[in-house]
Amino acid sequence: MVSPGQSWSLRRRFTQLLLFAALVPALLFSGVMLWQQYQSEHRSLGEQTGLSASLTASSIDDFIHSRLAGMAMLAQNRGNGSDDWSADLDSLLAAYPGLISALVTDRDGRIIAHAPSTVVMQRDDAPRSVADREYFRNPERHLRPYVSNAFQGRALGEDPLVAISAPIIRNGDFNGIVEASIHVETFVDQRGDVFRSRGYEMLLLDRRGRIIHATEGLPYRFLDIVDDPRLTLQGEVPLHLARTSFERRILGDGNAFVSRSRMRSGWTLVLLAPDRQLLETISRNTLVLVALLILISLGVLAATWAQLRALASGTGRLLDALRNFAVGAPVDRDGTDRMPMELQPVADAVSELSDRLSRAYGELNASLDEQRRLAASLQTVIEERDDEIAARTADLRQAVEELERVASIDALTGALNVRGFRRAVNALVEEPEYDDTSIAALIVDVDHFKAYNDRYGHPAGDTVLKRVVGIMTSLLRGPGDVLARVGGEEFAILLCDADEGIATEVAQRLSSNVRNTGIPHADGIHGVVTISIGVAVQPSPQFMDRLLSQADEALYRAKRNGRDRVGV
Repeated sequence: MVSPGQSWSLRRRFTQLLLFAALVPALLFSGVMLWQQYQSEHRSLGEQTGLSASLTASSIDDFIHSRLAGMAMLAQNRGNGSDDWSADLDSLLAAYPGLISALVTDRDGRIIAHAPSTVVMQRDDAPRSVADREYFRNPERHLRPYVSNAFQGRALGEDPLVAISAPIIRNGDFNGIVEASIHVETFVDQRGDVFRSRGYEMLLLDRRGRIIHATEGLPYRFLDIVDDPRLTLQGEVPLHLARTSFERRILGDGNAFVSRSRMRSGWTLVLLAPDRQLLETISRNTLVLVALLILISLGVLAATWAQLRALASGTGRLLDALRNFAVGAPVDRDGTDRMPMELQPVADAVSELSDRLSRAYGELNASLDEQRRLAASLQTVIEERDDEIAARTADLRQAVEELERVASIDALTGALNVRGFRRAVNALVEEPEYDDTSIAALIVDVDHFKAYNDRYGHPAGDTVLKRVVGIMTSLLRGPGDVLARVGGEEFAILLCDADEGIATEVAQRLSSNVRNTGIPHADGIHGVVTISIGVAVQPSPQFMDRLLSQADEALYRAKRNGRDRVGV
């Protein structure tokens, strides 16, 4: 039997080793896990901030420019009409929620119509001219629709506003503007509240770097000038492509991810994501791991103490049982229920058992043979199941690919839809083989298509779209070219490995083929259906949004110059 002094020494040493073996790996693993979690959460927060900034900038742009398009259409359609604008302005405000007032001026900036009818007249000192306003001067100079910088209203009090305006052109000359005011809160408050609920802060800057909107957690107010380079963008920046950086001491003493995204209006959306929530999460996880380590230590100590006490009391009984077994005496099985941990006495007893163990080898070999047979049978079953799973996986993959293909096709024309077009654009950008390949973009719009639908009906309009798509498809040069329907009567074509000459030639052939088809259109140019095309080319697929924007601007020029032509 082991003496009490030796038994206590064994317990202490075994307890120390067990604690070391359990706690050291646990501590190392916990440290590595916390660090990896911090890195992952840190990276994820940066990516989420950039994506949120891009999507929010795009959403605000869509809100502003959808209303600007309505303004431009009104100014264009009424450019040669009567001077009674009241009904049109009321319809404009009703059609586009968010517009709080609208007005029309003559060529000198004097207000000739306004809506609601009480806005301009509600104050004696209300201005009768807006010639000093930026939203009048810019369309007057450039003859293009315009989104203003931030300003304070006059007829509506001193509320924070932005304006959208479009020139009225008569016989090619400037004849005034149509303008509508948008209260800043209309398009930023809801988004700002969502970000504040997640702990984010949001800034919206105009082209002069002045505050259009700032959430409550930031030390800025309307029209403050922001000169912190960490919150602004310098140089040429692609639209809606957020630039994200991790800045220290950007929110007082706190650190945050800062994502800045350029908007079509020239504004800059800035999103700040503090890292304090990340640090709080890591701190909570650290406390949980510390508590878990303490519980593990207590459990190891308790289990070790109990097991070693059982070892000390059972060692003697186990030795007696082994000696009895060696000489063939009956074994006291009640005394061997607890397995001893003292190996030296066991080794002495094993030498007495060696002669008796040989008989057990035959039974062991038979048992191993049976196990091998069962293992082979199990392996066969597993291989059959693997083959079945592989076959079902292949069928599922094929079904998913077919579903994805169908979801990318426009049901009416058979061309790619917007989703399919985006996938095709991403493939061009991500494939290394296209890095040095010039790309041409053609934006095609069916002239006076709304008038065609109004006169001949939507089924006839659908037929026109199908015939135009058939003509465009016949002019595609190979599988590398892309055709997509990106709007009601608007289409986009991407030509791979095409310079400006090739792109212009394809566009002119497309225009003449549609015209020569002779589809009757009483309200169209020359009495037939025609198209307008904008063309843009760049030396590589990078910055596809800029290429498409340039092609869209070229289309606008073609339409402004009389339609049924190619703009470059």
